[in-house]
Amino acid sequence: MLAARLYGTKDLRIEEMPEPEPGPGEVKIRVAHAGICGTDLHEYFETPRATHEPNPLTGATLPQTLGHEFAGTVVERGAGVDRVAPGDRVCVRPIRTCGVCPRCTAGLSHLCTALAAIGVTAPGGGLAQYVVVPADAAVPLPDGLSLEQGALVEPMAVGLNAVERAHVPWGGSALVAGAGAVGMGVLFALKAHGVHDVTVVEPSPARRAAAERHGARVLDPAAVDVVEEVMRHTRGRGVDAAVECSGRPEALDGAIRSVAAQAPVVMVALYSGPVAVDASVVRLAELALLGAEAYPDGVFERVIEHMAAGRYPTGGWLDHIPLADAVAGLHDVRDGRCVKVLVDIPSTSS
Repeated sequence: MLAARLYGTKDLRIEEMPEPEPGPGEVKIRVAHAGICGTDLHEYFETPRATHEPNPLTGATLPQTLGHEFAGTVVERGAGVDRVAPGDRVCVRPIRTCGVCPRCTAGLSHLCTALAAIGVTAPGGGLAQYVVVPADAAVPLPDGLSLEQGALVEPMAVGLNAVERAHVPWGGSALVAGAGAVGMGVLFALKAHGVHDVTVVEPSPARRAAAERHGARVLDPAAVDVVEEVMRHTRGRGVDAAVECSGRPEALDGAIRSVAAQAPVVMVALYSGPVAVDASVVRLAELALLGAEAYPDGVFERVIEHMAAGRYPTGGWLDHIPLADAVAGLHDVRDGRCVKVLVDIPSTSS
């Protein structure tokens, strides 16, 4: 089968490898679509951080098949599997946890100290024609949801978790920094929670257009003073919450200065290194700086429910590319030419 394998910085190879076979408790999936994520950008363009040494939970290391946002069809199941069957259409919840650390035993398994993810730090990955995953990672898709939508469940779950962390009141206001896939997911989740006054800050014209098309008020940080514009829009009060999805230090600073007193700023982006925060601004306004990592149990299912209700439209912000163009897709996402790239996986190697 064909797979996109990361060997090191800027070294992603589309190559043939043996098809995996499911063992007990596992299922084999024929992948239809896999998304390119910000994590993939960090692993490809920077020195691989998650994959440079064996993961303590899974032992996975380079080379690693990328792709942790994907959906496909179950084609085979191992012994003891009865929750899904061949022919079922599924998306995959890729995170793997130890189950025994203090965070896992406290019901915070998504914050496991040995956290691994299929397609990053666990064997397999969705940028391949076939992948084997634990059966409990395969989440069935209801009738009416496409495999394209299924490949978006994982990044939309990241966005929904951030919004649920923010607790924006119904009818309130919010700022979203960054209109990549997670930023769009945050926009859709906010609207699903009754928050329609959403300002999206994004330097890329293509991404601004996508966010505006889906109901956001958009600002170009290169053209306006974001904080001044937000304060003008809110009559000096500030927004009820901000969600930082860009990974840019200046965007985080702008988010902190744009919220109302005692409001939350949720950080969901990946940062390339330490980021300075003006603690005086945080203290004087009694702000809450919150992290949002992955997604707790139940978030995948809530995303699927919202999708089935039509709250996650796919028009105007998705681009599809073939597996052979995966490297070009990484560049397109990094450079802001696209909002979200889904890689279409061929059914045969020829």
